[in-house]
Amino acid sequence: MEPLFDRAYAAHGAGRLADAERDYRAALDADPAHVDALHLLGVLRHQQGKHAEAAELVRRAVDLRPHDAALQLNLGNALKALGQLDGAIERFRNALTLAPEFALAHYNLGNAYAAAGRHEDALFAFEKSLRFKPGDASTFNNLGNALHALGRHDEAIDAFSRALELRPRHAGAHNNLGMSLAALARADEALAQFRAATAAEPRFVAAHFNLGNTLDAIGRHEEAVAAFEAALALHAPFSPALFGLGNALAALGRHAEAAQRFELAVGLDPTFCLAWLNLGTAHHALGAHTAALRAFDQALRLRPDLASAHMNRALTLLTLGDFTRGLPEYEWRLKALAHTSGAATPLPRWQGEPLDQETLLVEAEQGFGDTLQFIRFMPLVRERAALVVLEVQPELLPLVAPLAEKWRIKMVARGAPRPLAHLRCPLLSLPFALGITADTLPARARYLDVPRDYQRRWRGSLGGHAKRKIGLAWSGRIQARENRAIPLAALDPLFALEGIDWIVLQPDLSADERRALDTHPRAVSIHRFDEHIGDFADTAAIVDRLDAVVSIDTSIAHLAGALGKPLWLMLPLAADWRWFVDSDRSPWYPSARLVRQRTPGAWEEVIEAVAREVRGA
Repeated sequence: MEPLFDRAYAAHGAGRLADAERDYRAALDADPAHVDALHLLGVLRHQQGKHAEAAELVRRAVDLRPHDAALQLNLGNALKALGQLDGAIERFRNALTLAPEFALAHYNLGNAYAAAGRHEDALFAFEKSLRFKPGDASTFNNLGNALHALGRHDEAIDAFSRALELRPRHAGAHNNLGMSLAALARADEALAQFRAATAAEPRFVAAHFNLGNTLDAIGRHEEAVAAFEAALALHAPFSPALFGLGNALAALGRHAEAAQRFELAVGLDPTFCLAWLNLGTAHHALGAHTAALRAFDQALRLRPDLASAHMNRALTLLTLGDFTRGLPEYEWRLKALAHTSGAATPLPRWQGEPLDQETLLVEAEQGFGDTLQFIRFMPLVRERAALVVLEVQPELLPLVAPLAEKWRIKMVARGAPRPLAHLRCPLLSLPFALGITADTLPARARYLDVPRDYQRRWRGSLGGHAKRKIGLAWSGRIQARENRAIPLAALDPLFALEGIDWIVLQPDLSADERRALDTHPRAVSIHRFDEHIGDFADTAAIVDRLDAVVSIDTSIAHLAGALGKPLWLMLPLAADWRWFVDSDRSPWYPSARLVRQRTPGAWEEVIEAVAREVRGA
């Protein structure tokens, strides 16, 4: 009988698993209680992925020899492979009761704790393992993983670095070190580690994926695309990498390609809620509003409380002019944007009901343009509430204060002490509270005036000698995935028009823009007043003295519209919801002419169209 077992053991060691299995079974046929044959046949079946059979074989060996720590260890390994983590942990503990200095049992116990999400326990187990086997790179690597999971990234970095000292070019340690560095916003160092991981192991899918995520997070989207594509070339059915690739493509304005990747991601994983959300966003960017709504609806079926999906669904509905469904959904923006707008005032919300004695606080939110556009609702608010306080951005206070006096409401600057109030309403929630529809928008004519002292300050100050003076703004706030910016060089068809003095209305210009304007071949017809503009009342005084304004979608456009000034508004394909679709006119601003892209990024055709109309006006 022993020759059969010895032959099986030798074949097992040589990797001839079929021969080893045959001879282990022959030994067991001769002696069903042969503990070593049961044990090693179980180990062999575990190596072959037959974990249930492995567990049964090793369990029989344990029953025959319960005080053998190695048997307890391998039974734990088989149970862990079956996902029976509690049973595995029990067996690893048994092994350590029998052999307290058994480093491998501490190590495997740590891995089982980590798989169960018990990272503090895993940390303790890995530290014990290193006490008895201090030079093991794998244990330092997994110790680092436990520290990373606990948010102790500096200590994790030390552990991963120690693993790499012990085993240079350890691809897993490089990748994990990169993860901890990225968590500390040390992006350049993280990128170096992910690249080291892929250099050591070119087919390391996770390292390519992590490289892509880090590149995308710091705005290096082209490089991120290449990294995600490398991960997908190695493992095509990888929905997180498809999602990451879609995000990088969307950031580059390549929305059709992004939509394809999001479609593949949800095809692989129909429960991938964020992929549905971003698929909807890509469809919206392409003007495919029905498809966008379907994707947002699916995201909300999976996560009914996902504020960003509600908000994006609202934006699509409002773009289509559906205020009935869109405005209630738009209230979700207050949750979706809570991290950028700060804490809400702890007052009850006003729902549009009449107020006789209580004071209502209306709070400006988001950008300057939003405030300029939505203050039109204040007279309607005043009809329902006797006591109203309007809080606006300090930069707008000099411009809006005369209106507040006219409307008999109190004005306060954001950040200044507020008077006592009983209820609150965010400014952009007023249409919902007031029951406004797309057909009942108020203040379709000029509703903003320039304060008299600002009129006097700018009288005769615009300079130039051309017959017409037209204001110009070509970029708004540059935020993630925003498309409200045109390269200055693209405006040359406008500057080439004869008989026009162009008045730059943007107060914040980059050094490159200033240099380009000062050295432009048509510089004599381009005038800047940015150093003399103190607030929006200054800008309003300038705009009021112009013949017209040409602007991208920014606060300047809203200012011109509120002043009733002729306005050419240059819009991207996926314009903000308030410009709706399929029309060159705006119910918000009758003086505005909307000039839209027909394809994403095609500003040239927009500028040429504006130039033709300005020339013919």
